Amino acid sequence: MRKVKKSSRGFIGSIGDDLPSLIPLFFALMIFFTALAFAFTTINEKNATINTYLDSLTIAKTALSDGSFASLSEFQNTGKNIVTMSNYLYGLVYIPKNNPSFDFEELLEGDIKNAFIQACKKGNIKFSDNTILTTESAKNTNCDGDDDSYFLLSSSNVKEKLNQGGYDLLEDLKHRNYFYYLYPVTLLTPIGYNIVYLLVLVW
Repeated sequence: MRKVKKSSRGFIGSIGDDLPSLIPLFFALMIFFTALAFAFTTINEKNATINTYLDSLTIAKTALSDGSFASLSEFQNTGKNIVTMSNYLYGLVYIPKNNPSFDFEELLEGDIKNAFIQACKKGNIKFSDNTILTTESAKNTNCDGDDDSYFLLSSSNVKEKLNQGGYDLLEDLKHRNYFYYLYPVTLLTPIGYNIVYLLVLVW
């Protein structure tokens, strides 16, 4: 009697035979891990935004102090109490009474430091609209000072960018979550206390 050989055609192996059922499982796992990675990324972004917001509140409260500044040095002392990983910039700006509208983007266009109030020699004050508040005896005082003569403080990396020149802050903010606050404060000038505004920007 002839022995009939059993054909092994079509047999791929234990894994090969299960391949059709493994493909959907592979795609299901890939979708699961992709969704998980997206969820973690979203959570991290939300946490970063919340931390920046909390930082902004702390920085704003510290910068505001008691809401009154008698000198540039008193204003600069507020920066010594700020410890944060966030980028920040804050300073005193002048908004004319006859034009009370505040345009955040317009204010920070061009050379940023020129948007802030400047302390001149002999205690004179130069507002951002080029108005100089001076005493009778010091009318000819030159208000061209260095960067440290402005009522403007910022984190170290922001200050470095500002000092290098050409830093487009508004363009930088387009790609970041940021918070800003505007508070009325008083500033001592040669003609008495004037109402100005404290602008606080954190990102």
